[in-house]
Amino acid sequence: MSEHASHAHDHSHHITPFFTLVKTLMLLAVLMVVTIAWAQIAPEALKGVPPAMASLINNLIAMGIAFVKAVAVIMIFMGVKYQSHVVKTYAALGFVWFLMMFIMFADYGTRHWESVRGWTPETKQMALPRADEPFEPGMPPRKDIHIPDQHH
Repeated sequence: MSEHASHAHDHSHHITPFFTLVKTLMLLAVLMVVTIAWAQIAPEALKGVPPAMASLINNLIAMGIAFVKAVAVIMIFMGVKYQSHVVKTYAALGFVWFLMMFIMFADYGTRHWESVRGWTPETKQMALPRADEPFEPGMPPRKDIHIPDQHH
């Protein structure tokens, strides 16, 4: 049997060197200190920046640091760095799935911000009307509408 074929089913477990774990822990500690330091100096550092831009900068910095910490934990502590391409692909797809879910829930959660015309031209309803608003003028509020049970 060839050498490649004999190693095809080798399922040995990779042992991460202790020094690598310590370096990763130190990286996480340094990034925690950087996060706290930025939170302390950000108000002064962004004093002349418009509030919306300051918020964007703060969020980008915080998310950037959090992303680096998450990647370090996943790759080293969870051992994904030493796994097959399949495991790495599934780990990456988990983040893609989370991003898609975030976009979907952000869209769903902000639907009521967008005005949409109702069934009649003179009314203006929201995309997702509130439960106590009537569908059309002259109708009772939804909470007062009772639909009888059709089970026989």
